[in-house]
Order: sequence, then C-alpha cells, then structure tokens
Amino acid sequence: MKKSFLAITMMGLLVMSCGQKKEENKDVVTETTEQVETAKTELTHSIEWTAFKTPEKVGVKGTFSDVKLLDVKEATTLEESLKGAAFIVTTSTVSTNDAGRDEKLKVEFFAKMVGNINGFFGEFKDGKVVVNLTMNGVTKEKEFTYVVEGNTMKINGSIDILGDFVAQTAFDSLHEACKDLHAGKTWSDVEIAVEIKK
Repeated sequence: MKKSFLAITMMGLLVMSCGQKKEENKDVVTETTEQVETAKTELTHSIEWTAFKTPEKVGVKGTFSDVKLLDVKEATTLEESLKGAAFIVTTSTVSTNDAGRDEKLKVEFFAKMVGNINGFFGEFKDGKVVVNLTMNGVTKEKEFTYVVEGNTMKINGSIDILGDFVAQTAFDSLHEACKDLHAGKTWSDVEIAVEIKK
C-alpha cells in the first residue's frame, strides 16, 4: 500500500491553524469477490486542507498522515472505481510542518470534537460528486468538483467548521489559543484538495 503527499477531504478536512508568526503561504485495497477470485485495486491518494487566519485571510496548509481509502472497486475509470468508496481520516495525525501548531490543532481543536473524520463518495458525474462527510458526529452531504487528467483525479471543495459541523466548542478553543497569532480573526471555512492516482 502506498501513500503520497500532495498539495483529499476529504474530506476536510480541515481546520484553523496557528504557530510561529511566519507566513505560510494504503490505500486501498478493495476486494471484489467473484466466485473464485479476488480482485484488488490499489490507488495512491493524498489530502490537503487550507485554513485561514487574520483579517487578511492568510492561508495555512496542512495534511493528515493517516488517511485510509476503502471499498474501491475494480473498474475501467477512476469515477467508477471511487463511486461508493469510503475514507477515514485520523485527525490526530494532522501535520502542518510546524510541531507547535500541530500540537495546538490536536489538543485545542480535534480533541474537542467527536471522533475522526469519515465518509464516502457518491456518483461522479459531469465534474461533480456529492461527498457524504461526518465530522464532530455530524453528517453532511457536500458537493465537490473534480477533474480527471490521465490516471489522476483531483477533487476540490470547501467546508464550514461552524455552519456544517456545529463545532463551536472546538473552534472557540483554537481561536482563543491562537488569538494573538491570528490577529484576532480565525475563519471557519476550510478548503479541501484531494488527489487520487491509479
């Protein structure tokens, strides 16, 4: 199983950020059983989120080192392979290349929410896919866009920590911990970018 790291959220997902005052400008294998034989599909995947801070809305990027992609079908196209595929994001593996910020995200944000992030993809059609996403114990259907270039699919979308997942306690905790570094402004919207390769 392979993992790749790229600048997929799937889901996700996803959070505010803080750290030093610098500007920051596997999986899976699905088994298809036919009477005697099991087919396996292995895809390389990565997820990157961008959260925002300060009144100027400065973006801070991050990833998760443990993202599992499950129930992938053996099919001709990525769209067919990924329809109904599930994912699990282990939030304690959040990474922004800043140890202090990562610790704050784990303790002040994700530890204040219920469970990890998980969900599944709906049908991929006409450049859009509905993602069933569960975060903080709340499940939402979010429409993402996607493009396929050769053997690579790129999925993009956004979520709102407060509007979609009612994570006021976690949001307030992180905002307070990072108030000075964020110049008093933490944004609740988070952009998600996922890349999946055959």
